[in-house]
Amino acid sequence: MIRSMSGYGRGVAEDEGLQISFELRSVNHRFFRLGLHLPARLAFFETTARQLITERVQRGKVDLTGTIRGPSSLSDVQIDQELAASYAESFTVLAGDLGIEPEIDLAMLADLPGVVSRQSTRPLDPQGDKARAKEALSEALDEFEAMRTAEGLHLADDMKQRFEVLTNMLRSIEELTVDLPHRYRDLLLTRIGSLMDDVSVELDPARLAQEVALFADRCDITEELVRLRSHIHKAGTQLDNGGPVGRPLEFLLQEMHREINTIGAKAKVAEIGDIVVDVKCELERIREQVQNVE
Repeated sequence: MIRSMSGYGRGVAEDEGLQISFELRSVNHRFFRLGLHLPARLAFFETTARQLITERVQRGKVDLTGTIRGPSSLSDVQIDQELAASYAESFTVLAGDLGIEPEIDLAMLADLPGVVSRQSTRPLDPQGDKARAKEALSEALDEFEAMRTAEGLHLADDMKQRFEVLTNMLRSIEELTVDLPHRYRDLLLTRIGSLMDDVSVELDPARLAQEVALFADRCDITEELVRLRSHIHKAGTQLDNGGPVGRPLEFLLQEMHREINTIGAKAKVAEIGDIVVDVKCELERIREQVQNVE
């Protein structure tokens, strides 16, 4: 299955009031890059998250964001009043020594280390939390893959249509090359005739035939057309087979550019040159699509 490199997925799992959620986002990238943005309480899941994602994604820049939260009823707020009083007394003494008025409020005391703490009433469950995290990430990955697959199908259909357009363009080039030697012969005769109007020299048919043969050899693009058709066929096969096809398609497009450039250099007919320009434009459109494919 062809997949796009752009995707989004979200998954949530809950257990006894504890909620774990993950969001996956990806954009185009030449290679695979994974960024994890997890809170400290999910640090235990980092290695597993990397493994689960790399098993299903081969290319693109992927970002995973995780959250873990629970209702306030699952934790008790503890206030160390003795410590807070000790802080307040110390500040009062310090203010007196400095000859200034002490300015102490509850917000300031609450921010001091150890004054306020939260203790969860939910018992620790490492295995259960890991299972919930895997459940949430698997849900996010399923949605993520579904979106990438749907977009990948559209990209594949578009590229197949464009490869069909390329095939038709090559057919037009082939039709123009059939009588190319004859057209060149007529052109030579016309030019030579205009040059020999005032010169009584008889044209050597053998020399003319030799010149036409040399031209036909220099302008022969049969091999290039055969290779181009082969590359187009291979690209179509890649799209039909599915899987990570981005890199193989990039290579085939490079080869197609090479062949069409050679055809453009060899062809001496304006009509073929025009088609060569159209082929290059179509190849560029396909290349832009391939950049979105895994």
